[in-house]
Amino acid sequence: MKTVLKQLIKDSDSSSIPFIKFMEEALYNPHKGYYMTAGKRLGPGGDFVTAPELTSLFGELLALQMIELWQFMGSPTKFKLIEMGPGSGRLAYDILRTAKQFKNFYAAISCELVEISQDFVQRQKKLLKKGGVHKKVCWHSDIDGALDGGVIGVIFANEFLDALPVHLVEQTANGLGEVGVKLDADGNFVTEILPLSKNIHGDYFSSRGITLATGTRTEIAMPAQNWIKKAGELLQEGMVLLIDYGHTQKDYYAPVRTNGTLAGHLQHVRIDDPLANPGEMDLTAHVDFSAILAAGREADLELLGYTTQGWFLMGLGILERLEILSKVAGTDTGPLKEAIKRLIMPEGMGETFKVMALGKGIGNQQLSGFRLNEQSKRL
Repeated sequence: MKTVLKQLIKDSDSSSIPFIKFMEEALYNPHKGYYMTAGKRLGPGGDFVTAPELTSLFGELLALQMIELWQFMGSPTKFKLIEMGPGSGRLAYDILRTAKQFKNFYAAISCELVEISQDFVQRQKKLLKKGGVHKKVCWHSDIDGALDGGVIGVIFANEFLDALPVHLVEQTANGLGEVGVKLDADGNFVTEILPLSKNIHGDYFSSRGITLATGTRTEIAMPAQNWIKKAGELLQEGMVLLIDYGHTQKDYYAPVRTNGTLAGHLQHVRIDDPLANPGEMDLTAHVDFSAILAAGREADLELLGYTTQGWFLMGLGILERLEILSKVAGTDTGPLKEAIKRLIMPEGMGETFKVMALGKGIGNQQLSGFRLNEQSKRL
């Protein structure tokens, strides 16, 4: 991957490329990108662990939230479940396995997975076939294919937005500049300040009431904002459910966060240098949920709820489910308790991960996942 990126920089008109291009290639280059090549990325032996890999309860509870939404909508006979970046396929598997217990809902749903990595597609097909739910599933390489003709149902994404490329910018004494990547005399990747890309305005932050100290480096996630606009434009009725680590605008661009949120992850170790190990490590940035909400509203999406992952799962009854399982004779709930603790406690994923639901045609119905500690006012 390093060779590919070095050649790309050498071939550019200015002998440098914007960081967003560097990140896009490092993650999604068809031949060498991190997500595009075969390798163990998920789980204890990989680079990171996602919530669905910890316990099937995560997917089961999301299924119950989707069923509730379906009921709010009058139980339509055709209801799409569209997952973005499904990874191993575990989340879709658990949702569909749970859905089978609700005959009318299962008959109504079709599941469409949007995945560009053929390595992941093959893993997903294997798992879903093993679970006997594969006949409900089809695959697309982009959201346009999944949303062809519009959709009634749920578009959901767990740790998807954080993996989309971001513009890396720096507040200089002369205004906002874009961080680019070039090669030094020894052929190493180094950064420099470039003019802003055409889709980034110099008043991006000031127009939002944000003041950055000189020297601050941070991210602007235009691809994520463009994605939610597209999803909103094509969603006819239903919900977009987003689960990811992130912040509100106020916290994201707080004065103490002068280096932004961009980081790599390799074998469960955080790598602060985003130029290190391109193609070999995961590279992510936190989600600015305030920006996602603003972009979604441009596509006529309404905010249905916003809270932390911990409160969302407790609103859906994760602790009650644990209590029921603990009473089943012969059931060892020790590992499950540890998984749930990691999912909901602040020192685990409970506070860092946020859940946002945006929708159309749902009215004033309150979704159970947001019934305990709804935090929309923070946005």
